[in-house]
Amino acid sequence: MRVLVVGAGLAGLTAAHRLQQGGADVTVFEARERVGGRVWSHVFDDGTVVELGGEWIDSSQPSVRLLAEELRLGMLDTGQDFLTRDLIGRDPIPQEAHHRLAEMLFDAIESTDRQTLDAMTGADLLEMIDQPGVAMTVLRSRLEGTFGVTLDRIAATEIDGEFGLSQAASYLRVEGGNDRIARVLASGLDVRTSTPVTQISLEEATLTEARSRKAHSADRLIVAVPLPLLRHPDLLADAPDELTEVVELLGMGTAAKVAVATLDEPPMFRRQEGGIPAWYWTGAGSDGSIRKAVTGFAGTDRGVTVLTSEAPTRLARAVPETPLSGAPIVVDWGADPWADGCYTALAPGQRALLPTLEQRWGKTFLAGEHVNGSGTIDGAIRSGEAAARRLLQSA
Repeated sequence: MRVLVVGAGLAGLTAAHRLQQGGADVTVFEARERVGGRVWSHVFDDGTVVELGGEWIDSSQPSVRLLAEELRLGMLDTGQDFLTRDLIGRDPIPQEAHHRLAEMLFDAIESTDRQTLDAMTGADLLEMIDQPGVAMTVLRSRLEGTFGVTLDRIAATEIDGEFGLSQAASYLRVEGGNDRIARVLASGLDVRTSTPVTQISLEEATLTEARSRKAHSADRLIVAVPLPLLRHPDLLADAPDELTEVVELLGMGTAAKVAVATLDEPPMFRRQEGGIPAWYWTGAGSDGSIRKAVTGFAGTDRGVTVLTSEAPTRLARAVPETPLSGAPIVVDWGADPWADGCYTALAPGQRALLPTLEQRWGKTFLAGEHVNGSGTIDGAIRSGEAAARRLLQSA
């Protein structure tokens, strides 16, 4: 069986890998010069690795860990907690204060009937537990930044998901960089980088290379590009109205990441801004020492604008204990033409739309974190595996 895959992010590469294992003849088309999509690792001159895209791997997420094990890639503990942070310039916040607010949110969710909860936004939910103090300031800023949209645009039911109030014991990273998963997968596949495509036919499983205008056809097709790219009118020429409407409705967050090397070993910290939804952190290296680098993340249009325009100042203020080395690397995922955002941000009622994306459309299946609404590395891998499984069953 001949299969074409559009997109060499983790969803597309995982799907192609599983299809090839299932006996299919697979070709992957990727617009970028590299594989990995929104997972992108950078190595500083001293060997320190930072993530410019997807970073946080919850130790309870099985798909990414199992795939890394299959590919014989090691995983390391970051030494950090994604959920609890201190406010920049203020005294450390006791862990109990963070846990108390999380428990209050869980109680608010549990005590609200489902119909009411399904109609609520994240902003509505936080109003139910509004408390004075810096821990509440950090919680609001953390959640808004994490989802990449203001809290009035995110469903309250998303707050207790993977990004909001998960109870992970630890967070992991792939040794040598998270994008090693993509690079190792691609090494065993026919992947054609720097090859954007257009004029995809879902019904006929055909596509055209955007630059050469060369046409390709197959028995099946998987489209594994970020959600906003599916909205381009020339891409899915024969998409039915049902699919088009869902693609147009689903929310998408925006985010930027910054990273800079440090001259000395910095302290281990995770520090949140109160004025914008942005935070900064350090992490453990492969030898257990603290990596000589600081990474930052901002979500929402406002957060991205401030962080990308003021990265050196914001980073220096976040870590006054350690001098920075060189200019920071800045990546604005909302300005990236092959991403146009960071990951899905579902408004009230939108999770019910996701089964539409899981359907077979002619000879085509969709893959990507937006298909299951996870916004995570693990979710992208799960979606690729699910798309490959459905495709093989349809043969």
